[in-house]
Amino acid sequence: MCLIALSIQKELDWKGKEAYFFTLVANRDEYHERPTSQLHWWKGHEILAGRDDLAGGTWLGFSKSGRFAALTNYKENTSKKFNLSRGLLVTDFLESNQSAKSYLEDLNGQDYAGFNLIVGDKNGLFYYCNRSEGIYLLPEGTHALGNLTLNNDTAKIDSVRMDLEELSLSEFRTQFALDMMKKEYGKLHEKSKEELKPKEGIEIPYRFIRSTIYGTRCTSVCRTLPNGDIEFCEQSYSEEGVEGGRREFTFNIKLFDA
Repeated sequence: MCLIALSIQKELDWKGKEAYFFTLVANRDEYHERPTSQLHWWKGHEILAGRDDLAGGTWLGFSKSGRFAALTNYKENTSKKFNLSRGLLVTDFLESNQSAKSYLEDLNGQDYAGFNLIVGDKNGLFYYCNRSEGIYLLPEGTHALGNLTLNNDTAKIDSVRMDLEELSLSEFRTQFALDMMKKEYGKLHEKSKEELKPKEGIEIPYRFIRSTIYGTRCTSVCRTLPNGDIEFCEQSYSEEGVEGGRREFTFNIKLFDA
């Protein structure tokens, strides 16, 4: 996952209790050769997510009870090898019973390559970067996250935040959100795999990437709603940004929050 924008608001849930709900749009950028499964309910797990078939984890997903997690890599140039996959942080949280904050507090972030992680449920979303300090409850409003820290002052982050704010002013349409994440695209035809290696403190400036080697593999659109519904859409892309399959799921978490 390389770009996330989310809008958080407090509302009353189906029981009349104040809770956090959000709309999220995200692009996952990855090498086209890396094997990936599209969004699905994982067999033997209560997880709805795409899957990294190489390392076994994921970049963004929900549990049936409404737990949520999303991850982006933090850009750093290091020769150090890490044995633990960052994508397993998402699945570990989704399958745990810990609160979001305590899960992050117990995490030994130095065992992993650089990452940004957002975890939570209707009680709140928390953010942690293992190359920065602190664990933060995300306040109401619009936030954006790329491959540096949350809400960093770059043109890509500023523009996607503004576009999501504008999108939130009108009746929500999944297609509008998908189209929003294809703006400001860039072509990387001239780039080799070596040239695409992370550079400290620098992220690719494009929102949507087209390339034969590396590019935007999918866009996710998620909404959590006061009636307990969770909507999750994933649009996949092949090389050069050609649209592939689209998968959409809606499920309700009321039974898990009696």
